[in-house]
Amino acid sequence: MLANLLLVQILTFIGIVFLLRFLFLKNLKTALTRLNTLHEQNLSKEEELNEELKRAKEQSESLIEQSRQEAEAIIAEAVKEAQKARIHMEEEARGRAEKIIADSRVDCDKIREGALKEAQGRSIELALKMIAELLTETDKVALQYELANGIIEEISRLPKEQFNVQGGEVKVTSSFPLLARQSEEIKKILSDKSAAAVELKENLNPDIIGGLIIEMGGMVIDGTLKNKLQRIVQGFK
Repeated sequence: MLANLLLVQILTFIGIVFLLRFLFLKNLKTALTRLNTLHEQNLSKEEELNEELKRAKEQSESLIEQSRQEAEAIIAEAVKEAQKARIHMEEEARGRAEKIIADSRVDCDKIREGALKEAQGRSIELALKMIAELLTETDKVALQYELANGIIEEISRLPKEQFNVQGGEVKVTSSFPLLARQSEEIKKILSDKSAAAVELKENLNPDIIGGLIIEMGGMVIDGTLKNKLQRIVQGFK
């Protein structure tokens, strides 16, 4: 009886052990399955995370490269604009300098021309004064007639196209009275040139010293000694 009871207890114990082992193994298998599943999920998430990190890194590198290219383009454009501005400023400065130099040259030319004209004017006035003081009345009369003959010859050679005035009264100013022959020659020449009859009105002006001035309408022919000296001096330039 005791032996049977002992056997029952042993069998019960063995059964409990097998039951516990079965339950433990089942739970262990379930746990391992869950662990494998979790591990696979973690691996999958890790791969996804790595992919996300890779994409983020690529996007970041792309943005950095794009930013670098844009920065280089902005710098290049800024350098180009700076070069354009520098060239423009240099051209403006060169233009202003050239204008200043040109204006200075113009001013110098004007000053030189004014001084030259003033010197020429003084020289002519001095020459006229010397002629007036050194020549006798007889010499002045001879000079007058010589210059008058010269201007009459010059007028005769002028083309008719220059005498675009009508006939009428012609004013002749001289330092001494003209000879009758000279007056007739002037009247005839001017009548032929203007194709109309003219009348001479003679005036005396001792300041002329020599030569004569003919005024016909708006046309003036200056044959004075002063005008001849001016033309001679201008020929020396």
